[in-house]
Amino acid sequence: MWGRLCFIAAAFATPVPAVAEPVAVRVVWDGNDAVGGILINRVRGLLAASTDKREVVAPARGLYVLVQTIDPAAEFLEGVGRKPQMTVYSLVINVRRGDGTADTFGSAALGYCAFAEVASCSREIVAAIDEEIGRRGLG
Repeated sequence: MWGRLCFIAAAFATPVPAVAEPVAVRVVWDGNDAVGGILINRVRGLLAASTDKREVVAPARGLYVLVQTIDPAAEFLEGVGRKPQMTVYSLVINVRRGDGTADTFGSAALGYCAFAEVASCSREIVAAIDEEIGRRGLG
Protein backbone atom coordinates (compact mmCIF):
# COMPACT_ATOMS: atom_id res chain seq x y z
CA MET A 1 0.00 0.00 0.00
CA TRP A 2 2.75 2.44 1.00
CA GLY A 3 4.73 1.43 -2.05
CA ARG A 4 1.86 2.39 -4.35
CA LEU A 5 1.35 5.71 -2.59
CA CYS A 6 5.05 6.53 -2.84
CA PHE A 7 5.04 5.64 -6.55
CA ILE A 8 1.99 7.82 -7.22
CA ALA A 9 3.48 10.71 -5.25
CA ALA A 10 6.77 10.39 -7.16
CA ALA A 11 4.93 10.30 -10.49
CA PHE A 12 3.08 13.54 -9.72
CA ALA A 13 6.22 15.21 -8.38
CA THR A 14 8.16 14.54 -11.58
CA PRO A 15 8.09 17.61 -13.83
CA VAL A 16 6.32 17.18 -17.12
CA PRO A 17 8.28 18.41 -20.15
CA ALA A 18 6.93 21.70 -21.44
CA VAL A 19 4.94 21.53 -24.63
CA ALA A 20 6.15 24.08 -27.16
CA GLU A 21 3.62 26.78 -27.99
CA PRO A 22 2.68 26.79 -31.68
CA VAL A 23 4.18 29.69 -33.65
CA ALA A 24 1.60 32.32 -34.59
CA VAL A 25 1.44 32.84 -38.36
CA ARG A 26 -0.63 35.63 -39.84
CA VAL A 27 -1.39 35.05 -43.54
CA VAL A 28 -2.55 38.03 -45.58
CA TRP A 29 -3.59 37.44 -49.18
CA ASP A 30 -3.74 40.25 -51.70
CA GLY A 31 -5.20 38.94 -54.94
CA ASN A 32 -8.40 38.36 -56.83
CA ASP A 33 -7.62 35.37 -59.01
CA ALA A 34 -9.23 31.96 -58.56
CA VAL A 35 -6.06 29.85 -58.55
CA GLY A 36 -4.42 32.24 -56.06
CA GLY A 37 -7.44 31.90 -53.77
CA ILE A 38 -7.28 28.11 -53.95
CA LEU A 39 -3.54 28.23 -53.23
CA ILE A 40 -4.04 30.38 -50.12
CA ASN A 41 -6.87 28.16 -48.88
CA ARG A 42 -4.56 25.13 -49.20
CA VAL A 43 -1.80 26.96 -47.27
CA ARG A 44 -4.31 27.83 -44.54
CA GLY A 45 -5.46 24.22 -44.43
CA LEU A 46 -1.89 23.00 -43.95
CA LEU A 47 -1.37 25.54 -41.17
CA ALA A 48 -4.59 24.40 -39.47
CA ALA A 49 -3.45 20.77 -39.62
CA SER A 50 -0.04 21.64 -38.17
CA THR A 51 0.82 21.07 -34.53
CA ASP A 52 3.69 23.57 -34.45
CA LYS A 53 2.00 26.50 -36.21
CA ARG A 54 -1.34 28.25 -35.81
CA GLU A 55 -2.90 30.88 -38.03
CA VAL A 56 -3.93 34.09 -36.33
CA VAL A 57 -6.06 36.91 -37.71
CA ALA A 58 -4.75 39.71 -35.49
CA PRO A 59 -1.16 40.95 -35.20
CA ALA A 60 0.76 38.69 -32.82
CA ARG A 61 4.33 37.68 -32.03
CA GLY A 62 5.43 35.26 -34.74
CA LEU A 63 5.44 35.46 -38.51
CA TYR A 64 3.60 37.81 -40.86
CA VAL A 65 3.19 36.20 -44.29
CA LEU A 66 2.07 38.35 -47.20
CA VAL A 67 1.12 36.60 -50.43
CA GLN A 68 0.17 38.55 -53.54
CA THR A 69 -1.22 36.67 -56.53
CA ILE A 70 -2.30 37.51 -60.07
CA ASP A 71 -3.55 35.58 -63.07
CA PRO A 72 -1.23 36.90 -65.78
CA ALA A 73 -3.62 36.11 -68.64
CA ALA A 74 -6.48 38.01 -67.02
CA GLU A 75 -4.13 40.82 -65.99
CA PHE A 76 -3.12 41.41 -69.60
CA LEU A 77 -6.65 40.79 -70.96
CA GLU A 78 -5.56 37.65 -72.80
CA GLY A 79 -7.64 35.28 -70.72
CA VAL A 80 -11.14 36.60 -71.38
CA GLY A 81 -13.64 33.74 -71.36
CA ARG A 82 -11.22 30.99 -70.32
CA LYS A 83 -10.87 28.92 -67.18
CA PRO A 84 -8.16 30.06 -64.76
CA GLN A 85 -5.01 28.04 -65.37
CA MET A 86 -2.29 29.50 -63.17
CA THR A 87 -1.25 32.15 -60.70
CA VAL A 88 1.94 34.12 -60.24
CA TYR A 89 2.74 34.92 -56.62
CA SER A 90 5.09 36.90 -54.46
CA LEU A 91 5.73 35.70 -50.95
CA VAL A 92 7.16 37.89 -48.18
CA ILE A 93 7.75 36.51 -44.69
CA ASN A 94 8.41 39.01 -41.92
CA VAL A 95 9.15 38.37 -38.25
CA ARG A 96 6.81 40.17 -35.88
CA ARG A 97 8.09 40.71 -32.35
CA GLY A 98 4.71 41.60 -30.89
CA ASP A 99 6.01 44.53 -28.86
CA GLY A 100 4.78 47.25 -31.22
CA THR A 101 8.08 47.63 -33.07
CA ALA A 102 8.32 47.33 -36.84
CA ASP A 103 8.47 43.88 -38.41
CA THR A 104 11.85 42.49 -39.39
CA PHE A 105 12.29 41.22 -42.93
CA GLY A 106 12.69 37.46 -43.04
CA SER A 107 12.66 36.20 -46.60
CA ALA A 108 10.93 36.60 -49.95
CA ALA A 109 10.22 34.47 -53.00
CA LEU A 110 8.54 34.68 -56.36
CA GLY A 111 6.81 31.78 -58.01
CA TYR A 112 4.13 30.56 -60.32
CA CYS A 113 1.68 27.76 -59.82
CA ALA A 114 -0.44 25.92 -62.33
CA PHE A 115 -3.92 24.87 -61.21
CA ALA A 116 -2.91 21.18 -61.37
CA GLU A 117 0.02 21.82 -58.99
CA VAL A 118 -1.69 23.83 -56.25
CA ALA A 119 -1.15 21.13 -53.60
CA SER A 120 2.58 21.01 -54.31
CA CYS A 121 2.87 24.82 -54.37
CA SER A 122 1.06 25.15 -51.04
CA ARG A 123 3.49 22.66 -49.45
CA GLU A 124 6.41 24.71 -50.80
CA ILE A 125 5.03 27.88 -49.21
CA VAL A 126 4.54 26.14 -45.85
CA ALA A 127 8.09 24.73 -46.16
CA ALA A 128 9.35 28.31 -46.58
CA ILE A 129 7.43 29.27 -43.42
CA ASP A 130 8.98 26.30 -41.57
CA GLU A 131 12.43 27.31 -42.77
CA GLU A 132 11.95 30.84 -41.45
CA ILE A 133 10.72 29.47 -38.10
CA GLY A 134 13.86 27.33 -37.85
CA ARG A 135 16.19 30.13 -38.94
CA ARG A 136 14.76 32.50 -36.33
CA GLY A 137 14.54 29.91 -33.54
CA LEU A 138 10.82 30.50 -33.07
CA GLY A 139 9.77 26.85 -32.81
